[in-house]
Order: sequence, then structure tokens, then C-alpha cells
Amino acid sequence: MDQEDRVLLEQHGSKKTASLPPTSIVRRSLDGGEELIYVVVAGLLLIAATAACGYAAFTTVRQFLTGSPWEAIFSLVNDLLLVLIILEVLRTVARFIRKRELDVDVQDIVPFLVIAAISGARRILAIGANLSLNEVQHSQSTGSASGLTTEWDRFDQAMIELGVNTGLIIVITIALLVIHRYTLGRFQDNEEK
Repeated sequence: MDQEDRVLLEQHGSKKTASLPPTSIVRRSLDGGEELIYVVVAGLLLIAATAACGYAAFTTVRQFLTGSPWEAIFSLVNDLLLVLIILEVLRTVARFIRKRELDVDVQDIVPFLVIAAISGARRILAIGANLSLNEVQHSQSTGSASGLTTEWDRFDQAMIELGVNTGLIIVITIALLVIHRYTLGRFQDNEEK
């Protein structure tokens, strides 16, 4: 029985026949529906993580067999980082299901920052892998002047994206350090009291 129901029973006396307002029934229905959706989302995230692991293994083996081991390794790391992102989101959903509360604390932001850092690192690795593979392909074939210009444009775009992702990872790291200091300071203050 939640606080609202207790207050209503106290107002109407301790009668067992006191009817509850329809809003509490609606609220309970919405809470149950919300929890059901979270459970379904958690299940789908678990299925997605499992499928991504299977896909990563399959493509890695296939790429090794076709004779491109570097591409296989880069692809495997990229796919496994995607799995880590999915698992971090799953952990957040599971924590909400366990706690069943919407209280957001500073510590609750940490998983999202970790997801963002992993995503940024994943993208940096993907860009690095693409640049390495393009360099190998470019050295094997000779290109025309227009192809060279296009390659430089792609390189410039890749460098800009690398810079932005690196900047994001630095900002996320600073945010994690600030959160760590904040929560550590708050924990020490609570121990002293």
C-alpha cells in the first residue's frame, strides 16, 4: 500500500470497505505497464547483445578465412565495443527495474558517461581501422588526381571526427573524475557525521 492509499484510509477511518480513488488504480496500472515495458526492453537488449556477439564471431572467422586478418581484428574489436554499449544500457534498465524509482542521483549518470566514452573510443578505433585499410588499398593501386583529392577530403573529415571524439572522451573523463570526487567527498562527509 503506498502513501496515498494510507492517507485515504486514515481520512475515511479504518474501514476496509473504503474505496480507493480511480487515480490510484490508474497509477498502479501505468506503473505495472511501465515495468513490463522495461522488462521487455531488457530482454530485447539481452537478445541484441547475444546476437551481436554471435555476429562478431561469425564475421571474424569469415574474414580470417578470406585472408584479411587485420580487418577481422578491427571488426571484432568494433563489434565487441558495441556489445559493451548494449550491456551498459541493459545494466541501467536492470537497475531501474530493481530499484523501481525515478530518483536520479549524480552516480546514476556514470553508466551513460561510460557508454559515451566507449562509443567515442569505438568510433576512434573504427576511423583508425578505415584509414589503415584505405592506406593499404591506396598503396596497392595508383590513383588519379581526382581520386587523390577525394582521398584528402576523406582524410580531413576523418581527422575532424577523430578530434571531436577525442575531445568528447576528454570531457567525459573529466566529468567522471568530478563525479568521483563529488561522491567520494559526500561519502566522507556522511561518515564524519
